[in-house]
Amino acid sequence: MGRQMRISADGFMDLSDRQRVKTPGAADAGIEPMPEAEALSFLLSHSFPGHHRVVQPMTETDRKNVRLALWADSVAVRMAYVDRVWRNITEPVMPPRNPREPELVQVIHYGGVWAYPIYLDGEVTRVIPLGGVPAPDIESRRVDYGRLDGKTA
Repeated sequence: MGRQMRISADGFMDLSDRQRVKTPGAADAGIEPMPEAEALSFLLSHSFPGHHRVVQPMTETDRKNVRLALWADSVAVRMAYVDRVWRNITEPVMPPRNPREPELVQVIHYGGVWAYPIYLDGEVTRVIPLGGVPAPDIESRRVDYGRLDGKTA
């Protein structure tokens, strides 16, 4: 018989049961991963410090972390999960030539329906416009999300 262990983000442990230690919190080993399209959309709805480009798709663990971010009670916890996933799937790139103007670094296409143009905008990396655009509207620097391999983007 398997037991699920819950890990508290704030370090609080419930010791009321002398037989076992229970840790209330958001991280649950039995959590289902978020569907890939929803996880990608949620992840790319955030801005990230620094300059990065996506080089690989999210793993099942990454999609579980995105679900935990969605359920997080505080902004700090949410951003910790989102930042962890972002660092797992991206690599740093050179800063933009002109920091005052956004510079397109890549366009992520998912499922032939949505495209997410990723820009280096000042000190952050983000999608412009927020939420992406329909895929037929954009065709430059196409990167198919399902074919990222960690080497090219």
